[in-house]
Amino acid sequence: MTDARRGLTAFVLLGAVALLLLLLGNLNRFAPVQSAVGSVTVPVQQALAPVTDGIRYIFGGLFGGSGTRAENERLRAEVDRLTAENVRLRQLQFENNELRQQLGFTAAQPDLPVVNARVVGRDPASLRQYLVLDKGSRDGVALGMAVVHPGGSFVGQVSRVEESRSEVLLVTDVDSSVNSKVERTRADGIVEGRWQKGGFLEMRYIEQGLTADGRPRVREGDWVVTSGLGGNVPDGLLVGRVESVKQSDTGLEQQAVVLPAVDVRSIETALIVRKP
Repeated sequence: MTDARRGLTAFVLLGAVALLLLLLGNLNRFAPVQSAVGSVTVPVQQALAPVTDGIRYIFGGLFGGSGTRAENERLRAEVDRLTAENVRLRQLQFENNELRQQLGFTAAQPDLPVVNARVVGRDPASLRQYLVLDKGSRDGVALGMAVVHPGGSFVGQVSRVEESRSEVLLVTDVDSSVNSKVERTRADGIVEGRWQKGGFLEMRYIEQGLTADGRPRVREGDWVVTSGLGGNVPDGLLVGRVESVKQSDTGLEQQAVVLPAVDVRSIETALIVRKP
């Protein structure tokens, strides 16, 4: 090994020792070792002082004293508060939008008496498609009444009534069916739930062939609304949109896969349409 390389190696070793001593110096440990080696490493320590000061600053920030910890705790508490406030404001905005929709629906349907209700229960296992509302018989709710989203979309029908609450069978449940029609052509059919069978809605019993003016009775993209037949559900409530059309197995009718106009399981408020 040449003299230059030996000198460089010695300088690096001394630098490492000096750096270690400087970092441990604040802890007042290894004083005897520092005294013995100090006279040798002082020049190197002076040269490395700016580096060790930076390292001490970094470690001080990471593992600082009580002042730094208190400031970090304060900042974390402030972040938590702002997060909770943001969530609360979003919830208020959601409720405000639903109230505006309710006002719009009642203004557009002044002849339909409605009861405002809130959702207070759901089927957690999703084995059945239903909601529990906080209004019941004492509020004028009765079996078979239509339930709509604040925006006017059909949600389902009241299937059970107690004094202060009621259960709504959602339109997507396999036990649900509602008389409906294609909004564009007025072609009649029945919309049935398909949730437990892997789908959403299916409109059945649509007449074959074309309308009198040569248009298909149902096609992809058509809107489906309630027809009012049967008397329980008012005419013209939006049900959903046709996703696809097919022939029945017997070939005597057409069937349409329908996507609901609203996610019926996510609503938080609803309107129960009372019979006039």
